[in-house]
Amino acid sequence: MNKKGFTLIEMIFCISVILVILLLVIPNVTSKNTVVKNKGCDAQIEVVNSQILLYEIENGELPTSISDLTGGTHPYLTEKQGICPNGKSISIDDGQAYVDE
Repeated sequence: MNKKGFTLIEMIFCISVILVILLLVIPNVTSKNTVVKNKGCDAQIEVVNSQILLYEIENGELPTSISDLTGGTHPYLTEKQGICPNGKSISIDDGQAYVDE
């Protein structure tokens, strides 16, 4: 009776260990995704703020909305850049970009 292979108990034990490891890792991965999207949003706001300065230098006035930066013959931003990676839209108030809550 010298058969090579795993017994049913060994297989169940290995699968349960793998499941425990996955249960410990999955919440960390999903929370990291949220953090990355929020950091991406902060970076996107900085890009919009830099384009606000460029718009003010070239036009002599502050833009009143994102559409001022995304429209016209020479847009400062693309339509995608008016939205954060987390899906929230970016607005402009008094020359500063912020995220709509």
